[in-house]
Amino acid sequence: MSPQGAMPAVGDVDMLRGVKVVEVTTAVSAPLVGRVLAEMGAEVVKVESRAKIDVNRARLARPTDPEGYPAHEAFQLLHEASSSKQSVTLNMKTEQGRELFLALLADADVLIENFVPGWLDRLDLPIDRLREQFPRLVIFSASGYGQTGPMRTQRSYAPVMTALAGVEGLIGYEDGQVMGCSALALADLNCSFNGVFLVMAALVVRESTGQGTHIDLSQIEAAATLAGEAFVEHQLRGDQPGPVGNQDPDGARWSLERAAEDDCWVAAARAVDESGPDHARAELLNRLRAKGIESVAVLSPQQVATDDRFTSRGYIQDVEHPHPAIGRLTVTSVPWRVEGVVPRIRGAAPMIGTGNEDILGRYVDAARLAELEQQGVLK
Repeated sequence: MSPQGAMPAVGDVDMLRGVKVVEVTTAVSAPLVGRVLAEMGAEVVKVESRAKIDVNRARLARPTDPEGYPAHEAFQLLHEASSSKQSVTLNMKTEQGRELFLALLADADVLIENFVPGWLDRLDLPIDRLREQFPRLVIFSASGYGQTGPMRTQRSYAPVMTALAGVEGLIGYEDGQVMGCSALALADLNCSFNGVFLVMAALVVRESTGQGTHIDLSQIEAAATLAGEAFVEHQLRGDQPGPVGNQDPDGARWSLERAAEDDCWVAAARAVDESGPDHARAELLNRLRAKGIESVAVLSPQQVATDDRFTSRGYIQDVEHPHPAIGRLTVTSVPWRVEGVVPRIRGAAPMIGTGNEDILGRYVDAARLAELEQQGVLK
């Protein structure tokens, strides 16, 4: 293990070496499951289509972009969700595209998907058929409302999910002004780490039973666990929990204190008379803590990215994008260490379809691959 306080090493973590994952995903929730598995050593193949691209590839060109800039490869969230993978393109509305998809699954261990339930049925590839054809396959299905129920076919987005899960109704002030947390994809990230745990557990069970599993995760149900304390309060006291502003559960009020730096703040466990332009944030924190007042810095995302409490842990890593116009990217790491090693981000998110020759070439020869490309099967 690394000595206390030492910078952890950044290196390859190969706990899942030999595991192959196929994912057909979009946005963040399920793609991030695949990324984490990739950085634990699995080979992760992202199946995409140029006819309906991942929403994280839908970045529009900007006036400041240089000529020829690959806008659809440059959205930061694409790399946060899909680093360390390979990409193939398949038009699964064609028979040949479906055949190649099944070939990918034939030697895969995990399938990850997060489209609206029913999309596989429309391709004549229902989950029951896939389980029968590939009994060792672990299938992880993430959707807003789950694979069953009256809302199963409704599209869902992170703010909708946290609203329906009761989370948004707890954020604001007791006067009834609900602020919400719509800027944060809490439901997506909560789904992602639930998903990693569930897939890993299913792989462990398969070692003893030889059988795969279908995991049906409702992101709204998962997000409801984020409001767990409110559910318990209602059960125990019969109250209707709601926004409480800056209060602790015990009723103590926190205050937000300005430091000398521009737009720089400290949260303190009670109102204080130390704030203002005379004290830098570090000094203000020291003064408050010396008086026994619980306090903490309030950081912006940009400050997190440069704060040595994060950078010294290897939480921020730089990767080179294969397209020279994009160049170096800064991507956040996974938030854990394995035997003192930070899992290395193995590469930027793949450019769409760049794995066709290498990955699909395992199942058809180069001449056939070129023919399929011409026929639009690899669209």
